[in-house]
Amino acid sequence: MCYHHRPTGDPSLPTPAEMSEDRKGFTVKDRRHFTADGEVRSERADEARAVPAAAVVEPSPEPPRPTPKPVGHSVAFSDLLVQLAGNASVLLGLAGPEGESPPVDLEGAREVIGILEMLRDKTEARRTPEEEKLLDGILYELRLSYVARTRVSGA
Repeated sequence: MCYHHRPTGDPSLPTPAEMSEDRKGFTVKDRRHFTADGEVRSERADEARAVPAAAVVEPSPEPPRPTPKPVGHSVAFSDLLVQLAGNASVLLGLAGPEGESPPVDLEGAREVIGILEMLRDKTEARRTPEEEKLLDGILYELRLSYVARTRVSGA
């Protein structure tokens, strides 16, 4: 159905012009405090001046909140490395519940080792000496275990 003109034979349907006059759904009011040039809008300035001083309520003083202790970048990164190494160890069958031999997933272990290698490449020259030593040690041990497992399974 075309809305550009009144269909012939049905004079009860409104034209687009009549529809827009009947419906005024909403109006848009710019409520930003500043203009595009960074100056205070005149409406806002007038509103700010129009508020009586008695109407302004001062916020009650809150007790000082303890500032959260910032977590060092090296701690979080080291934790991530250790967690990924643990995941790879489980996938290689090196760690698991006591008394049980966990299933080996060489494909999954290779992916986790690949993630650790990617992290090594992406964080080059931004790691602390401790992080460097930890990451190198983790990758060395996981690669050795991966090669040993692939030789045993013949993959």
